[in-house]
Amino acid sequence: MQENKTRKKEPVLKKALIMLVLFVSITGACAFLLKFGVTKWNYLQMKESEVAGTIHINPDIIHIALSEFKGENLYLLEDIAVRERLLQYPRIKDVRVLRIFPSTLKVIIEERLPIAFLQTAQNEYFLIDDQGVMLEKIANTNGLDLPVFCEIELNNLTLGQEVSDKNFQILLNVYRTLKMKYIDFLACVKELYIEDGDVIISERGRDVRFIIGDRDFDDRLEKLVFAYRNFGVASYSEIDVRFSDPIHELVILR
Repeated sequence: MQENKTRKKEPVLKKALIMLVLFVSITGACAFLLKFGVTKWNYLQMKESEVAGTIHINPDIIHIALSEFKGENLYLLEDIAVRERLLQYPRIKDVRVLRIFPSTLKVIIEERLPIAFLQTAQNEYFLIDDQGVMLEKIANTNGLDLPVFCEIELNNLTLGQEVSDKNFQILLNVYRTLKMKYIDFLACVKELYIEDGDVIISERGRDVRFIIGDRDFDDRLEKLVFAYRNFGVASYSEIDVRFSDPIHELVILR
């Protein structure tokens, strides 16, 4: 009786072993074919590129850079490789990488937008963004209605780097405050510079000088904008808000 039970178990074990071998073989074959298809199949190689999000940047520049990846498998191409290549351009702030089946590489560009000119102590001009990154060297300030940060030391910085000059950082913080709280007043600002340690703002058109000083920028800018909005500046060549009372300052300057 025991012998019959043993004979019945043998076909079951043999069948299970055969099924296991078949499963492993099929799985291995599928994995090989999948790997071969993904890595070698021309259908999945990068052939085209799409660019979105550009405002000031010529998209043709981006297409030329992306053409370096043509022929590579689109789905094995690492995002970081594409990002690092495009972030070499100073005007590009961030890149989002997408894939359109079967062979199109798409990138969405976030640009660094110029907010001001930077004038160096050597009288060179650069466009800068709101983080103080130098975007482009230009011949002059004609054509763009932007304020100028004057007489800044660059210390051998190159395009794409942030300006670390102390005076520049002070002026940039003043600019940020104006943009956040007094955007209408910012539109009249021609230049920002530091003279004898004091922040000076000059008005566009009439070149009125607003002396802000070297501290308490939030309070002093608030006083300046209040005086500018309520009393005007037509009869003044200079307004000094280091005084505690901006109205008194306007009176004594008459």
